[in-house]
Amino acid sequence: MMRAILVDDEISAIHWLGDLLSSQPEIEVVGTATSVAAAVTLLDTLHPEVVFLDISMPQACGMALFASVHADIRIVLVTAHNDRALEAFEAGAFDYILKPVTAARLSRTIERLCLSREKPAPVSPPPVELGMLTINARSGLTRLSSDQVLWIQAQQNYSVIYWAGGKPLLVKRLLGDFDKELPAEQFARIGRSLLVNLGTLREIGKGDGNGALLHFVASSATLAIGRAATFRLRQLLALRQP
Repeated sequence: MMRAILVDDEISAIHWLGDLLSSQPEIEVVGTATSVAAAVTLLDTLHPEVVFLDISMPQACGMALFASVHADIRIVLVTAHNDRALEAFEAGAFDYILKPVTAARLSRTIERLCLSREKPAPVSPPPVELGMLTINARSGLTRLSSDQVLWIQAQQNYSVIYWAGGKPLLVKRLLGDFDKELPAEQFARIGRSLLVNLGTLREIGKGDGNGALLHFVASSATLAIGRAATFRLRQLLALRQP
């Protein structure tokens, strides 16, 4: 069974979702919270595998919880907003369910959650060569050096590799799978779903709000990041100054 917590400021919504989940033998609801702050406490004490999360809540938006969630935890947005799905998936959401939740729609999410836990049959990986990536993408087999990679972005069970000189490559690999192949002194996580090559970073320009627009060496590609990622990036760059 997957341990889950429900986060919603409306008690009636928690009860409704809890009743629907009670008929799902794969899910065990181990806790509920009515605010982001309370949910952070539950993450530390109950160690859930899944979080069913509302967006609109007092004091702090539900999206703020992404910064406190470990990469292995699936977040399912359960919301009345139909215009924030793109933002949610870019932040790393596993699924996006509109209220009112139906048993049929919830069952599809549970089925996907169960499939995401299944491990594929082990295969013999190619020898790891630090600084080189062997990418088996839909477009074919590609070999990239770490200096060619600009950034890598997670999309659920996939990753998108943005690199100088070619189209982005979609690969069925988790973001953490690249740690053994890319130099730690060159690449840094600046978000839950974003790995950036600091060695190819040319300029941090002004973005929307308090975010930034990243420019890279030998590439016209740009990457817009939010406030939290910008803060994290500047912290890392300050630590790496001689």
